[in-house]
Amino acid sequence: MNTSNNLLVLGVTGQVGKLVAKNLRKSDAQFSVGTRRKANLEVLADQFGASRFIDLDDPRTFDEALKNVSGIFLITGYTVDMLVQSKTLIDAARRNGVKHIVHLGVFSREHDSYQIVFSWHQLIEAYLRDSGIAWTNLHPNMFMQNFLAGWVVKPGVYSVFTSKPVGFTALEDVAEAAAVILMEGPEKHGGKDYWFSADALAPDQVAETLTAATGHKFTADVRGVESFAKGVGGPGSTYESGYAKGGPQFFREVEHGRMAYIGMVVDDTKKILGREPLLLKDWAKLHANELLEIAGS
Repeated sequence: MNTSNNLLVLGVTGQVGKLVAKNLRKSDAQFSVGTRRKANLEVLADQFGASRFIDLDDPRTFDEALKNVSGIFLITGYTVDMLVQSKTLIDAARRNGVKHIVHLGVFSREHDSYQIVFSWHQLIEAYLRDSGIAWTNLHPNMFMQNFLAGWVVKPGVYSVFTSKPVGFTALEDVAEAAAVILMEGPEKHGGKDYWFSADALAPDQVAETLTAATGHKFTADVRGVESFAKGVGGPGSTYESGYAKGGPQFFREVEHGRMAYIGMVVDDTKKILGREPLLLKDWAKLHANELLEIAGS
């Protein structure tokens, strides 16, 4: 691995970016983490080794943040602002001689994605491909970590908004793969799309898998899309309007079959890491205590 590269990891206050940075630090890679809050610079430097100030909403911060940076892990928040944030950062990266951008996208196919956030990512990817910078796009399907963030509720109910099978990937696999790709660089990974969908399960199969892994009875509750729409887009919602519209839109398209590919198994973890990906049964065993706590057991 080429660990002499000077890498910049964005999004370390979120789950994905933080785990990418942790994997890089375990491998003794040379990298910095970015933050838009100057007050966090010292804490993040202590945690990860080095930090840089960069505000994706202020391109004036980009040139200083990208000095001597060879590779970037690009992740943004799920708002329409991701379009201008990514575009201006890619422009600055080209201007500053960045060699490689690893972009975290979504599980999207060119002619089969009918969802707002998916389309935003496709636009970013098209711009990145034409930028002249070596690129690698990561396409994760539904993160298994969502079971710990609202998909499972007491007393062990898996709440979902489509009856169709959905593909799942472990955050652990995607973050480790991203770190390896950053370290190995564009010579090996430039111009490549990698897919992460290791396990495709219908709601009842998910409930059975969680039950077997934890010993606690889980059940599936397939709810109407409109109840989800009210939750994310109703009065007092904190979700950005485009994202709030995109969530229900996604589940409608999966349920109606126009985005049935979401139920596919196609996974490049072994190609990148040399090991099999985590299946839901494996991941649920690793996180059994957390699942049981959420389920009230």
